[in-house]
Amino acid sequence: MVETWRDSWFEEGTRLLYILSRQEVDSLLPLRVTPTPEETVRVFVGRVEVLSPATRETLQDAAGHGGSQTLAKFGRFLGLFARRMELSGPALQNAMAALARNTASRIQ
Repeated sequence: MVETWRDSWFEEGTRLLYILSRQEVDSLLPLRVTPTPEETVRVFVGRVEVLSPATRETLQDAAGHGGSQTLAKFGRFLGLFARRMELSGPALQNAMAALARNTASRIQ
């Protein structure tokens, strides 16, 4: 299962993975299947992105000194972190534009 997430969950940064119990999953996402199967097994694996002090420093430094390549390493989480930290500047704009182009080319 982890191998299927490698390109989207294991980008630059720190994250916490957690598992919810069947009861928690059922309360959050009720499921009804007709005809009723003999057995239903559900697992919910969640992820929380951690914006560590080291990551903050890396992002601030790269945004302030034109480190577009460093910023790009944070992939799809760059926008989230930049908003949380209220980052701005040309390097950030360039990195975000490059990520948007890359994402658009994958979709096509």
